[in-house]
Amino acid sequence: MFGVLYAGAVLLALLRDTSPLLFTIGSGMRPDLVLLVVVYISLFWGSERAVMLGFAAGLCQDTLSSEVLGLQALSKSVVAFVVQALCKNVQVQSLIAQVLFTGLAIIVDTAVRYVVLMVFQLQALDVRMVFSTMFQQLLISVVLAPVVYRSLQLLVTKGRIRQEKGQRHGTL
Repeated sequence: MFGVLYAGAVLLALLRDTSPLLFTIGSGMRPDLVLLVVVYISLFWGSERAVMLGFAAGLCQDTLSSEVLGLQALSKSVVAFVVQALCKNVQVQSLIAQVLFTGLAIIVDTAVRYVVLMVFQLQALDVRMVFSTMFQQLLISVVLAPVVYRSLQLLVTKGRIRQEKGQRHGTL
């Protein structure tokens, strides 16, 4: 049942990301909903499952975009690893913790993508544009994250999907 929930959430996020109606808005003004789903899985489900699902979601995002194949897959799996590693002793039900981990995820995702592009010299980067885009995505994603996380959590409770929390969810 978890696979159906995850596949549906990623599919909806990908459909929203590739919607032709939203291309009129600049790319920095669109939140990365796939990243928000990956952060949700990392926060509330944890373990190596988050890294594998982050890679799969990023690969799906790569196939639908015109970027380098594997770039989003790498960045999403690194984000999943970092978030799930850092949230081990944090009460993830807290809205403040969710917002902070979402902000961290945006920063890590952007940093990984641009470091890979710089290392392979695939794109000339303007630092001001990178920070401007990252700041815009940070603001939009931090505002939308609680809504996305609550919606996914509601689907989990309505679908009676058992979360495998294990030992990693303590309190700070």
